[in-house]
Amino acid sequence: MQPTEISNNYDRAARYYDRLTDVVFGWALGLEAQRRHAIELLGDVNGASVLDVGCGTGRNLPLLAPRVGTRGRIVAVDYSEGMLEQASARVNAGGWENVEVRRGDAVKLEGVPEQVDALVCVWCYGIVYDLDAALERALSVLKPGGRLVIMDFAGSRPERGLFRWLFPLYAAALRFAGIDTARDLDDAALRARWERGLRLLEERLENMRVETYFNGLGFTLSGRNPE
Repeated sequence: MQPTEISNNYDRAARYYDRLTDVVFGWALGLEAQRRHAIELLGDVNGASVLDVGCGTGRNLPLLAPRVGTRGRIVAVDYSEGMLEQASARVNAGGWENVEVRRGDAVKLEGVPEQVDALVCVWCYGIVYDLDAALERALSVLKPGGRLVIMDFAGSRPERGLFRWLFPLYAAALRFAGIDTARDLDDAALRARWERGLRLLEERLENMRVETYFNGLGFTLSGRNPE
């Protein structure tokens, strides 16, 4: 999606996004455990600076804040002002003085000129308008030796299991909620996009590891920027 389309869609969805995520991704699909695992893959980030790309309503923040501790710093970036309002409310409720919420394009990260010790992105890069540019920018803001963790879907249509038959229903629900467009749910296009993206990262990262979830439809990638 283009930034303005992302902003419009997610601004509308911001007020009920957490409830929908709890039901669909948490209760129905059981994928919130994968989020916790992704954050754990960052390793020891106590006292470190962590960039959360596509932070949405800030669902990663309660997991990240204890890991970075009071000496660490978190910068949470999203393009949707509605999502950032929810994220800011979560920061205020948590009392995290070392968490900064910024508006920015996940492809350009124009508001993040400084390098960070670690970068995490959960369910964001799959919908950006230029994945290769987004990944290159992510690597450029990551310090040498810094840790990168990406959790996303490499496809949209399950090839087996119950959700193969339920795909039309939950795809329609995601489109109705404004979370995804028909283009975002184009299975062949998404698979081709991530095939290129994973190849790019494999060429650039050290110790890259890819784990799958949701019958292989989703993946969690971790690796280190070379020093």
